[in-house]
Amino acid sequence: AIRDLIRGGQVGKVLSMRVHHAVHLPPHLQGWRINDASAGGGVIPDITVHDADTVRFLLGEEPVAVVAMAAASGLGEGVEDSVMSVWSMPSGAQIMAHESFTHRHAGTGIEVHGTEGSIFASGVMTQRPMGGIRLVTAAGAEPVPYAPHDLYDYGVARFVDAVAGKGGPAADG
Repeated sequence: AIRDLIRGGQVGKVLSMRVHHAVHLPPHLQGWRINDASAGGGVIPDITVHDADTVRFLLGEEPVAVVAMAAASGLGEGVEDSVMSVWSMPSGAQIMAHESFTHRHAGTGIEVHGTEGSIFASGVMTQRPMGGIRLVTAAGAEPVPYAPHDLYDYGVARFVDAVAGKGGPAADG
């Protein structure tokens, strides 16, 4: 739904985005994510990569420059558990991203700010189909309906279709 709004021109030219996926990693998921870099542990390989795919999917372009600062702020044992980054896109859009395993109440979301409007999507950076999307323009604020779906079912179905020559995957490298 967010990509459709962007492509449909409802926000005009995209100037910036904010992606935040700062949560508290529950104990049953901690393990290698907080203490084993060789297994892909750390918030960057575990969450930032998904946020990057989301930005690439929404904007249809690849970052040209990224700067970041990472920290171990409570859970990380030899790996980072929090990171903030700023990216420059070829279109000129700037992206600010924040991912963390240590923020109990920060939540998740995406904001897209353009010349004609903004999209505020809260609670949407989760594995479950939940959250809300709101479009704000000069005409006011309005909720954006969307069809919720399981991300894994969607991703696997798109992959299967791509292998069969019926379109592309949800995200690719």
